[in-house]
Amino acid sequence: MKQLQNISTTFKKSLLLITLLFSQSLIWAQDKTVDVNLNVDKGGSDWYAEPWILVVGAAVFIIIIVALVRGKSSN
Repeated sequence: MKQLQNISTTFKKSLLLITLLFSQSLIWAQDKTVDVNLNVDKGGSDWYAEPWILVVGAAVFIIIIVALVRGKSSN
C-alpha cells in the first residue's frame, strides 16, 4: 500500500512540474516583443498607380465597346 501511495505522490509531483513548466513557457512567449520594420518602397512608382495609364486604359476600353456596338448594328 505504501508503494502505491509513493507512486501516486511521484505522479502528482511530476504532473505539477510539467504544468508549471508549461505555464512558464506561455508566460515567456507573451513577454517577448518583436519590432518589425519592413521597407517595401523600391524607389520607383508602380505603373498601374499612374493616372495617365488609367486614362489610356479607359479610352481603349471605350473604343473597343464602341467598335463592338457599331459592328453589330451595320445593316
